[in-house]
Amino acid sequence: TTVVVLKSMIGNHAVEVSLAEIQEAIAPRYPDADPFIIDLTAIPDSGDEAFWKTAVRTIDQRCDRLYADRFDGSSPHHISVFALAPIPLLAHLGSRLTSKIPVDLYQRHRDKENWAWKTGGTPVTYTVRKLRSGTDKLKIALVVSLSGTVPIEALPADFDSRFSVYELTLTGITPNPGFLRLRNDLTAFQRTYQEVLATIIKDHGLVDEIHVFPAVPAPVAIVLGREPLPKVHPALVIYDYNKKHGVFTQTIR
Repeated sequence: TTVVVLKSMIGNHAVEVSLAEIQEAIAPRYPDADPFIIDLTAIPDSGDEAFWKTAVRTIDQRCDRLYADRFDGSSPHHISVFALAPIPLLAHLGSRLTSKIPVDLYQRHRDKENWAWKTGGTPVTYTVRKLRSGTDKLKIALVVSLSGTVPIEALPADFDSRFSVYELTLTGITPNPGFLRLRNDLTAFQRTYQEVLATIIKDHGLVDEIHVFPAVPAPVAIVLGREPLPKVHPALVIYDYNKKHGVFTQTIR
C-alpha cells in the first residue's frame, strides 16, 4: 500500500505519524517505500480565503504527483491515508482520491493515541432526519453531527426558512469525538451518506449545491468529499466552525 500522510498545524502543533504507528495500523499490509507526504504546516492558518486557496492548491499539486506514473511506469494500486487537518481540507483531499484505486482510511484514537482500528465493541448506527422543509426547493443544508452536535440555531443567519435542513447523526448516543472505533463504523457512515445524497436528489432534483456543516472525525470528512460523483451529485459548499468568533464560515466549494 502507498501510505499518504496529510499533515497540518492543529492548534500550535504539527501532526506527526511515526513509521511504527503506520505499520501497526496497516498490518498485514506493508508500506510501499517512503510515505507520500502532503505537508500544509508551512501555510499560516489565518482561516481566510487566501489560506483555503493555498492549502487546496497544495493538495491538488501533491495529488497530481501521487497519481503520476513513476520512473518505472508504475502507479499506486492501493492507498492508505493518515490525515489530520481542518475538516474542509480533509473533504477536499477526499474529492481528489480516485475511486479507481482502493483506499483505506485511518482514525487516530485518543484513548490509545494510535491509528489501528479497534477489533471489538458495539458498532454504531446512523440516523437521518429532515429538521426543516424549506420554501425554496433548490436551497439545501446538510448538518453532520457526529463528533459534536451542530444545532440548527448555529447555522448562519442566511439559512432561514427558505432552506431545507437535513441532519445525519448517531443513533441512540450523544455525538462525541470517540465514537468512531471500528472500520465498519466508517463503512456504515459511507452507506448512510450515500442514502442522504440519493434522498436529496429524489426530493429536490438536480440542485446545484449542498451546504454542509460538519462536526466529524478526519476519516468521515474525507468520505464527505470522496463519495459524491461529479456528474451525478451536487457540489458541496463546506463550512468550518470558527471557535474564536463562535460561528460557521464558508470555506471551499
